[in-house]
Amino acid sequence: MSGDIWFGDLARALGLAATGDRERQRTIAALLGFASRGLPDPGPGSAAAVGGELVEAAGEQTTVPVETEAAPDGRETADDTAVAPQAGASAGTAPPRLLVPVAQEPPPVAEWRAAALPAAPAVRGAALPYEPLLARRSSAALVQTAVARVVADGGPDVPRIVRRLARGLALTGVPLRPVSTLRFGVQILVDLGAGTEPFARDQRELADQVRAVVGRERTRVRYFEDAPLRGAGAEARWSWGPYTPPTRGTRVLVLSDLGLGGPAPHPRRSTRAEWEDFTRLLARAGCGVTAFVPCPPHRIPAWAGAAMEVVPWDRHTTVGQVRGRLRPPGTC
Repeated sequence: MSGDIWFGDLARALGLAATGDRERQRTIAALLGFASRGLPDPGPGSAAAVGGELVEAAGEQTTVPVETEAAPDGRETADDTAVAPQAGASAGTAPPRLLVPVAQEPPPVAEWRAAALPAAPAVRGAALPYEPLLARRSSAALVQTAVARVVADGGPDVPRIVRRLARGLALTGVPLRPVSTLRFGVQILVDLGAGTEPFARDQRELADQVRAVVGRERTRVRYFEDAPLRGAGAEARWSWGPYTPPTRGTRVLVLSDLGLGGPAPHPRRSTRAEWEDFTRLLARAGCGVTAFVPCPPHRIPAWAGAAMEVVPWDRHTTVGQVRGRLRPPGTC
């Protein structure tokens, strides 16, 4: 063995050489770091038998022949390079030798049969127009229907008075007709959680629409993340504190997904119990709750509709659908 080259490598190389080409066999042995002595013609199957009788490890210097060049007087001179064993190598082990390249072929050039496609111009298309979740032509009427409170504050309810007198019942008071009013104001709770991030612009526009319908002096905006009872406030998150209900009779408008949206592994997703505790707190305070949820109606759970008035926040929502989801008069 010579360095990392074994006798098996020499046997394979000699087996690939032409039969009877002794000069090439000697050259192969010298390039692999072995000195040849008395190499017979390797017959079929004799390459594997190249052992100690054919080659031996070269412990002495080995001369590797290279190409000859003509001398100035016309004679050929061989430039033989003697490779000495490396310092520190043992006497019985030849140092590893580097192969001398005899030729170099350039890599093949790929010839494409089709012409390359022209470079596409880097032109950025125009942004798609913004479409709000509520249809612009009916958004004002829809907001007014959703945030108004129905109270018995109109004129005398003549049909009701007549029916009571016809049954022979005394009037303990004058029944009044129910009317819809916005004078109690609105508190808007904007959810800044992960589930409503795609609807941030719709939240801002809906809050502006409510201010335009109800009036800025009767509209208060508060922000929370995922669930109001975890903390809410009118400014930055660091200023939030415990949520407190507004004055009695105020309509609370919640802009949230109620924990239905957002990424699946969202760790702070709101729960049903939190929203039920929230609606019970507002019921004790005498305030009604209406939630605008950016989900289709079939995705809104039954418990949400039982706890509060839920309006699907969608372009196909109509005023009639909102009126049908509102609670009867007298329940805020």
